[in-house]
Amino acid sequence: MVAYSPVRNILRSEELDVYARLYGYLRPYWKELAVGYAAILVDTGLNLFVPQVIKNAIDQGLSAGRADALLVAGGLILGIGVVRAAAGFGQRYFGEWLSHRAAYDLRNRFYDSVQHLPFSFHDRMQTGDLMSRATSDIAEVERFVGIGTMDLAGTLLVLAGVIVAMFLEDARLALLALLPIPVLVVATVRFGTVIRPMFKSIQEQMSKLSATMQESLTGIRVVKSFAREPFELERFDRENDAWFRRRRDVIRVWANNWPLFSFVLALAIFLLLWFGGPPALNGRITVGSLYAMISYLLMLNGPVQRMGFLVNLAATASASASRVFAIIDSPTDVEDPVQPVPLEEVQGAVTFEHVSFAYQGGQPILHDVSFHVEPGQRIALMGPTGSGKSTVTKLIPRFYDPVAGRILIDGIDVRRLRFASLRRHVGSVLQEPFLFGLTIEENIAYGRQDASREEIVAAARAARAHQFIAASLRGMRPAWENAA
Repeated sequence: MVAYSPVRNILRSEELDVYARLYGYLRPYWKELAVGYAAILVDTGLNLFVPQVIKNAIDQGLSAGRADALLVAGGLILGIGVVRAAAGFGQRYFGEWLSHRAAYDLRNRFYDSVQHLPFSFHDRMQTGDLMSRATSDIAEVERFVGIGTMDLAGTLLVLAGVIVAMFLEDARLALLALLPIPVLVVATVRFGTVIRPMFKSIQEQMSKLSATMQESLTGIRVVKSFAREPFELERFDRENDAWFRRRRDVIRVWANNWPLFSFVLALAIFLLLWFGGPPALNGRITVGSLYAMISYLLMLNGPVQRMGFLVNLAATASASASRVFAIIDSPTDVEDPVQPVPLEEVQGAVTFEHVSFAYQGGQPILHDVSFHVEPGQRIALMGPTGSGKSTVTKLIPRFYDPVAGRILIDGIDVRRLRFASLRRHVGSVLQEPFLFGLTIEENIAYGRQDASREEIVAAARAARAHQFIAASLRGMRPAWENAA
């Protein structure tokens, strides 16, 4: 039997790789990072000094009846409060700034990857799933990678500082009071091990939920045409219910572990009072020293309670980041050539030489297809649905690459051309029309940003669209009509 090791389980190599990649997005902003962590050190160091100030106030002020010692202690605490406020501002400001900046860069990297992935990728991926990763998953990463990491570092720093300070104060009492702390550490690590796959499952279910919503809203006209609203509501409710059940399981695990964190701290204070009270009464240690020890333990109250939350946050971020990186790392089966051939003037001759093609994991669509089209020649592809007519047109601009054979334009294999160069010379009218949320002019010129107004209007006339466009805009004196 293999012994259970929570540390080994939570720090698996793939999870460490995810965290390392996330922190890589902070590397360009090392100055802001340095200021933020310097603020944490200042804040933690001053916070650990406060119990010593109060200890001196008790031993040298209250016990000795010296009012000046109390005033000095009060002034020191006030000064420490001012400096800690400034340090807290630095930590919060730069932590939040780094969070949003890292999320900004990651979102740009994700979107850039999605834009450059081939048609075969988008054939098998649902838009709702991609939207969930771009929004929900990156939002979870954002909560942890900057300010969350700083809070975790601050929590661990306080924990380490309290342990050191207590041993410096009284090693025997510190050893007794801190006996329950290893239990807390093990419980926290185990909590992270259990919670991470649960959060990954939640994010995956959220993707399904988003995909269901996206499909239903995109096809709302079809839904209403066939009066299928009850069916869509039932389908959405089923996915939403599955998401809630997974969330409920996480809440149950959280609720089971949270009381343990608080109990361990209470147990540590009990041990300190039980074993430290008699020496304080007998004068072997000062009352101020005992108070300082209790203060250090109470100082752990906030960090201990935040520890579970931060482990929760780290697990969620790791699960979400792995889903985002899975898209960024997706391989592409259609790439630009290393040494492309320039394509300047195009005559328009198209040749298929023994071309075969099959969609990923599917049956062959084209088998040994050969034909030649002269420049200016018009041809029609005829055949039943699914026979490969649209596939032929998609192979010319390299939306896909054939599994065998080659496709030539003016005698040049399209695989030797850059995508931008090739597709600038190939006009495509897709089966499913789509309009962007732009002006009519911008939609028509989408593939030719340098097109003049006259060329745009000419294109609209050629598509038999100019008349109804002008009619729809009549009365508003648009620039469109002026160009006509």
